Amino acid sequence: MADNFDFTTLAKSWRQQTVAEEMLPSKTDLAPAQQRQRAQKMLMYGEWLGALIMAAAALWLLFNQPGWLDCIAVLFLLIGAIATIYISWQVHRPILAYDNWSSSGLLNFRLNSCQLSLRYYRYTQLSCSALILFTLILWLMYLFRLDNISLNMLLFYSLIVSPACLIGIYRLHQKVLLKKVELAQLRTLVKDFSEASPCD
Repeated sequence: MADNFDFTTLAKSWRQQTVAEEMLPSKTDLAPAQQRQRAQKMLMYGEWLGALIMAAAALWLLFNQPGWLDCIAVLFLLIGAIATIYISWQVHRPILAYDNWSSSGLLNFRLNSCQLSLRYYRYTQLSCSALILFTLILWLMYLFRLDNISLNMLLFYSLIVSPACLIGIYRLHQKVLLKKVELAQLRTLVKDFSEASPCD
């Protein structure tokens, strides 16, 4: 969800206002949040499909007279499938279940979305790290001749997958830094909104 307003200006504006009662957000205000929920649902379904494919691949390898490489692949696939379901449940469910669409609730939705996005980026970094670890294991198996590791497979993971993962980890790190700044600004907004809102 794009940030197209100035947090500092908005915070100052709230400090200067005297609010008689909390205004309900308009349809225009709600549209970005509802769009975020729809996008989150599609992402969740996509991840569930990915987890199902990983689990199916793991079962196929498990019952296909696995060697060392197959056993390690099964382990990584099963961990990946379980982690995907767990992350999906932890990150997407709170956003999809959110239903407080008052003005303060809308701001809290944005705050929660930012926190969950930050967590999602970190989970994705761990997934990329797991692929790099898998590449290192392949090299160890190749060097110690523990299984018949194809050189083409090694080159694919070493020259394509691992560099892509490193780039992904770096870019996600940049997003994490930006999200931390946004999170601090949103927390300030929530505090200012609470102070500006009338007491019961």
